[in-house]
Amino acid sequence: MVILLTAVNSYSNTDTTLDRIQAAVKENLAKSISDRAVLEELKVVRGAEYLGPGAADLMISNLYMDGYSGRNRVVYSVYLRDSKLRTINVVVEASYDLLTDVYVTARPLARGEVISRADYYSVRQKLSRLPVGAITDKKNIDGKTLKATLTDGVVLRSQYLQSAMTARRGKKVNLVIEGNTIVISAKGTLRNDATVGEPVNVLCDLTKKEVQGVLVAPNLVKVKI
Repeated sequence: MVILLTAVNSYSNTDTTLDRIQAAVKENLAKSISDRAVLEELKVVRGAEYLGPGAADLMISNLYMDGYSGRNRVVYSVYLRDSKLRTINVVVEASYDLLTDVYVTARPLARGEVISRADYYSVRQKLSRLPVGAITDKKNIDGKTLKATLTDGVVLRSQYLQSAMTARRGKKVNLVIEGNTIVISAKGTLRNDATVGEPVNVLCDLTKKEVQGVLVAPNLVKVKI
């Protein structure tokens, strides 16, 4: 006989031993795996016959982790003692998930905005249910710019953000044009997306010609002639 329990079940008075086992497994998962481990399911794989209506007087004398049976599945050996001091061994398998922080927009945000701490808040979510690309470290959010307009309540994902050191096509920038003996300042319009340090083409407002330089800051391009 196999008893399968979900972590959200409530038990009757005849199930108090199962309650104790479940509580002990939760405590061990927090200590041995992570304090963010969440018990999803508990399956009694051996000794279920001892956990029927007459099991109310059984107390846990020892519980230890006895290996893994798959991804996020741990096997526990549980030793129970009855009122006559007899020892009973029960084996259970615990399936668990892990909680992690994800970050959700606190207000509507427009494309091109630079994200600050006031623009999002954190919520805890199970790892197995994270949206693809969900950001779990706020260091990867602060100071980044949005590639798309988002409403409030949206989980921030890596594909929505880009480095603030990236400049997009069409942006107005300052030009510093350097020759052997002269330096000319001008303004221009980026002709392609670029990250600081990369080559970029700029349409110069002064000459109405396209020149190639290097993006040295999000709003500054240096051109050598």
